[in-house]
Parts: sequence; structure tokens; C-alpha cells
Amino acid sequence: MAGRAQAFSDPSVITLASEQFIPVAENSSALEREEDDKGIFFRHVAEQGHYGGRTYPTRTRQGSYAFSAEGRFLGSINTRDPARMAEMLRSALDRWRSAEDLGDPSPAQLAERQVDKAGCPVGGLVLQLVARDLPRAVDTRPDDWRKRAWNIDYAWITRGEAHALVPEPRAVGARRAAPWSVVRRLARFHLRDFVRGEPFAWPEEAIRRGELWTVIVGVDGSAIRLELCGAVHLEADVHWVRPEDGEERRYPSGFDCALRGEATWDDTIGAFVAFELAAVGQRWGANQYNNREDDLGPQPLGIAFTLAGDAPGDRTPPHCLRTWSRSLDVTRPSRVAVSADEYFGAEAARR
Repeated sequence: MAGRAQAFSDPSVITLASEQFIPVAENSSALEREEDDKGIFFRHVAEQGHYGGRTYPTRTRQGSYAFSAEGRFLGSINTRDPARMAEMLRSALDRWRSAEDLGDPSPAQLAERQVDKAGCPVGGLVLQLVARDLPRAVDTRPDDWRKRAWNIDYAWITRGEAHALVPEPRAVGARRAAPWSVVRRLARFHLRDFVRGEPFAWPEEAIRRGELWTVIVGVDGSAIRLELCGAVHLEADVHWVRPEDGEERRYPSGFDCALRGEATWDDTIGAFVAFELAAVGQRWGANQYNNREDDLGPQPLGIAFTLAGDAPGDRTPPHCLRTWSRSLDVTRPSRVAVSADEYFGAEAARR
């Protein structure tokens, strides 16, 4: 995320990427392991790039790649520096124009196919999240990407859970507690400090407090206007071992936030037509992959939830929800990815 926010906000990079290339964003963690045509295609390109063959300290193939439609490698880099990104793109374009030996095409070719929406709850509520640091009374951060960092995610709520958010009877003042499956999911998997990177999912026992209430504040025919309020307090001892040197890192971490928002439910279609929820509070600590060891806090963090659109990109799975085939080590205390069963929970039937 930090690389995209920094490098791809530069005008020269935007011009190159949008006018000379076809930009595509994909989850490299999935493509590194998938055995379908997409995975084979990606690995053919990635193994010729900056992390080709790498196994230590991780097997990651994260970065930006330039390649032809048939999978001929043109260039790659993993950087936050817009000047280096622009240099890579220009070099890749020069290689393409010069028609020099570009290597072999991918053995697997991609055919047009329907967008994979596996796991997205049919008729459910799909929310887009935006996380960013909030203004500080005293700000000692360098004036670089860390001050401007932000990130997005998606949250999935099932059809049954969405219906259960609307109080009965449909009268002003009616009040209802949100299903625990919704509160738990938002707390564990979405109220994370993902501004700079990818933190662990909170363990179950990190939820010290969690509640969300909806109250009807207006009824206009089939339109039910709701006020949302609640609070979540998360706290855990986050620890991991650095693969680079075997050194253990341990940080008391947490997020203590208030939840406030408003939404509109349409009884005619049985769905939300507007939904806005903000989580605002103090976060502290660090995770292995969220780049906070230089900014442990406590400091203010804001996460905004709004209705996602209908574009294919708006059906991107939540960051921590693993939708590709690979076993998960559920014994690990700190994990970035979880299964669909763990994400939705036993109480929420995905229908």
C-alpha cells in the first residue's frame, strides 16, 4: 500500500501508467500459490523480476511488474520512490518498443472470464473501508509518505445479518443490538491499524469490549433512517520473530474507539441504500507487517465504512479473508489471513 500511495500519486508515474500501460492490481499473496492459469501466468513473470527465486527472509513476490499481454517480461521493481518507479516504466517501454529479445511468453494464457466473486455474500452488505491517521496535537513524524498514508479494505456482511441490523417495529425510537457475528467481525478483522501495511487479525480474546446499536430516527414510507452507535476496545500482546535475525519483537497493542454513523434501509428492496460508520479512537503498538515500529503511539486513528459500489473491484475480498486454496496454520497466535469459516463465524450462515 505504501508503495502505491507514494509512487503512484506522482504525476509522471500516473501519466506513464495510464497512457502507456494497462494498470492492473492483484493480490500477489494469492497468485504466488494459485495453481490455476492466473497463478502460472504471474509466477512466469515474477520469477524473472526483482524477487525471482527468493526464499529468505520471505518468499514474497510483492512489487510492480511490467509485461506484455502474452506474459513476456519487461521490467519490475518494489519501491516507494516515484523516480525509480518512473525509471522502471520507461525502461520497460523502451524494451517493448525496441523489440529486443523479451524472453518466452507465459505457458498459460489468460482467457476472458467472469469476475470471481466466490465468498461474497449474495444479497449482503458490502462495505468499503478507508483508514488513516488523524491530526495530532504534536506531530514528530517526518514529512514524507508516513504523514500522508492511507489504505482501503472491504468488509462483508451477510444478507441475514444486514436484515438483523434494522429494529422492529419500524417506528422512531426502536432500538436493536447488532448481531454479535457482525460486531466480532468488524472488531477482529477490520478495526486494525492497516494505515501503513497489513497487521495481524486480532485474536478472539483481544475483544475487551464490543457493541453496536441501531436506532430508528426516521420513517418515510419504505425508507428507514437509522443512527448507529457503539464502542470497541481491543487489546493484545502482539509478538513475532524476525526472520532476518531471529530476534523476537513484542508490543502491547490495541485500539480503543467509538463507533458513530447513520444509514438508510429500504424495506421495499430489503437492502441498505446508504451506510456510513466511523470508528475513531486511540491506537497503539505495532505488527510485523504494518510499519509502526517507529510510531508506537498511542495516537489517533480513524476508519470509515461506506457502501461499496458495484464495480468488479468493489467485490475484492477483505484483506484478511483467504479465498484461495491453501491450508492455514490455525495454531499461530498472530496471523494475517484467516479462513472463511473463521471470518464469518459459526453464527453467520453465508447465504
